[in-house]
Amino acid sequence: MRLVSHVDALLHCKTQIFPGFEHQYARVYKGAGHYTKAENLWALALQRQRELLGDDHHDTLKAMTSLAEVYINLVQYEKAKTLLVHVLDKQQQILGDDHPDTFGSMGYLALTYMMLGQFENALKLGIQTLDNCKQNLGEDHPDTLTSMYTLGLLYSNLGRFEEAMKLQIPVTAKRRQSLGDNHPYTLTAMNSLSVTYHRLGKFEEAKVLLMSVVEKQMHRLGQDHPKTLVSMGNLAIQYRSLGEFAKAQELELLVFQKRCQVLGHDHPVTLISMTNMAVTYNYLGQSEEALKLHISVLEKERQILGDRHVQTISSMSYLGDTYNYLGQFEEALKLNILAVDKRQHILGEKHPDTLKSMANLAITYGALGEFEVAKGIQVCVLEKQRKIAGEDDPNTLRTMVHLGAMHYQLGNIEEANKLALSAPQKKLIGDHHPDTQLVISSLAAAYRMAGIKVEEAEKPAKLFLKSSTSFKLDE
Repeated sequence: MRLVSHVDALLHCKTQIFPGFEHQYARVYKGAGHYTKAENLWALALQRQRELLGDDHHDTLKAMTSLAEVYINLVQYEKAKTLLVHVLDKQQQILGDDHPDTFGSMGYLALTYMMLGQFENALKLGIQTLDNCKQNLGEDHPDTLTSMYTLGLLYSNLGRFEEAMKLQIPVTAKRRQSLGDNHPYTLTAMNSLSVTYHRLGKFEEAKVLLMSVVEKQMHRLGQDHPKTLVSMGNLAIQYRSLGEFAKAQELELLVFQKRCQVLGHDHPVTLISMTNMAVTYNYLGQSEEALKLHISVLEKERQILGDRHVQTISSMSYLGDTYNYLGQFEEALKLNILAVDKRQHILGEKHPDTLKSMANLAITYGALGEFEVAKGIQVCVLEKQRKIAGEDDPNTLRTMVHLGAMHYQLGNIEEANKLALSAPQKKLIGDHHPDTQLVISSLAAAYRMAGIKVEEAEKPAKLFLKSSTSFKLDE
């Protein structure tokens, strides 16, 4: 951070930046997470390289790639894509497909496609990049590890969490071995692995990993650095998933305040913090407060990112959840139908987020008395979840208990008890284990949504329902 102050002072005193120095200053700002300042300097560097060397020179293309990387950090993905498509085309013509610089551009472009929701292009490019790196550089080369990290990130975003984990675990181990525990690349790999652990329901493993990452990033980068704030936000999600709501709320508020200071209230990353705060409000039973935040976030994301962006669609789903909580089922229905439609088109019918949206839609139909419609959707969701995630996945278990509640409402008592009670029994690995509590709460929520009184359920169900509390249905 002392270097940043030094560069600030130099730029404040000088009316002109000497040629060549803009690269160095931009790297200092980027390393400190001051991406807007870095953008201005890389844009100046690119302009000078073009004038001096031409569009196709190696140094010009490197400046374009650096500027594109900053655009990615600034969530300006279309700008990044435009630059990277040009850079990759030129590098393939001049350097060939097997040059390390070409591999780097392919990786950045794959990430950009992912952020834009162009998952087919992203995955194709990510697989190709890793294959090329392994063939030309070897399994343990730093560029190969970067390609493995990128492909792992793609798999995780596509809901292919087991495949993601198989890549992320060796990348983390090899980076620890070659770079050390405190290196930024190691910490980035650990953070991504923790996200995959979370999506697989491994909340305790994710929490332990993130506590280590946050501690090291605070020491190395400082509390205000964007990467530290990402890890802090992810740690808050683990606290929430484990029922430690006070810790989650405290950390989420801190991350939100810091992002407002550094990025501004309307930045897409700041809006993610607002969403996380709203989700925790729902867990704490403060659904009116959650509603205000979710409405505000969705309105801004529609303006800034558009209706088809995955972040905007997630906000639609969260707002639908909140309307469900508040008993405003007609409003929930509109949003849940929209979220399902968009996720099916963008993520695909088998993506876990698509299936969760479908499950939420079924809950809303059930609350409106459309039990046959709800049951039909839940049967479809459960079949896919069992194939993709397995019987013991938390989301599969939630769907089982909600489907059980629909069967009960329709008078299919035997089917209801078979489904609703088998889920807790399958997952009962201790009364206080987080997964057990999630299933118990889902069972309670399922019966409440179906309008079933506790005393009408079988005796084993009463035992589970007695200790249940209201949890969010779609995490």
